[in-house]
Amino acid sequence: MSLKATLALVIALLAFLPNLILTLFLGGAFPAFLGWLLLLALLSALVGVYLARALLRPLEELTRAVAHLKGRPPQALALPRPKEPPPAEVRLLRGQIEALLEKIRAYDREREAFYAALAHDLKTPLLSSIRVLAYLQKADDLGKEGRLALLKELEKELSRALGLLENLLALSRLEARPVRAETVNLRPLLEDLFLRYQDQAQKRGLSLVLSGSGTARADRWLLERALANLLENALRHAKSRVEVRLFPGRVEVEDDGPGLEAPLEALIQPFLSFGGQRGQAGLGLYTVAQVARAHGGRLETCQGKLGGACFRLELSP
Repeated sequence: MSLKATLALVIALLAFLPNLILTLFLGGAFPAFLGWLLLLALLSALVGVYLARALLRPLEELTRAVAHLKGRPPQALALPRPKEPPPAEVRLLRGQIEALLEKIRAYDREREAFYAALAHDLKTPLLSSIRVLAYLQKADDLGKEGRLALLKELEKELSRALGLLENLLALSRLEARPVRAETVNLRPLLEDLFLRYQDQAQKRGLSLVLSGSGTARADRWLLERALANLLENALRHAKSRVEVRLFPGRVEVEDDGPGLEAPLEALIQPFLSFGGQRGQAGLGLYTVAQVARAHGGRLETCQGKLGGACFRLELSP
């Protein structure tokens, strides 16, 4: 039974029953008594229908307004003004719906900005790679050193694009399903990452130092992506040394670079730029923060001994 029918029935019964009791108490001739009861029932039903429609009119208007939103783009989602001032309860419901619509519009704006920045940052290394390949096809007198230099530049740009795609995949995975945590031994995981970045560190004359041990409850692939981002960030800014310290449910990554350029709250915003270089931060620290949050942990800064940036990734042991 609909709310309108239920409300009409309740009102009709409230109007009919007292009159029924009064009529039965007073008594009277049967035909006149029966006719009076039928008239009472009819009048009560009419009163119930009228009052139910009047009471539910603001709610029906709100229902039509919400139905009108179907198929409209997110930025056009807005409730029309009511034809007459609604009662307090419906006004409160309208306020909650309007607040939800504003969140949807804000999310859509953030999503558009996110994908625009992603397209920009992904386009840059791909265009650079295309230019390098085009130059390699035409240049015949580069020599071995010149060719190797261009190939290294090509590798750098493609690695940058791959890193963006891997972070985007991690963020998509976080949105698609709940985290499937398992017990991860942090020491072997970091040792594998050190082997991956050893050549990069040696080329820049950087030393990688790993200390401690411990386990953490986490999705192995997501945790590896988060730690890779922290290592890449440290290697990019370090002068001579990067230290990684392991604890049960916690990893600290420190470098001896110039330190943080902004507060952590600003650094974890996606595609933030500093020093006039758009996309310098890319999705790295943003992905780390999202992975930590999905595991019930957090990313925070810590006080180290090397004088540079120090990040602490907290997870469940």
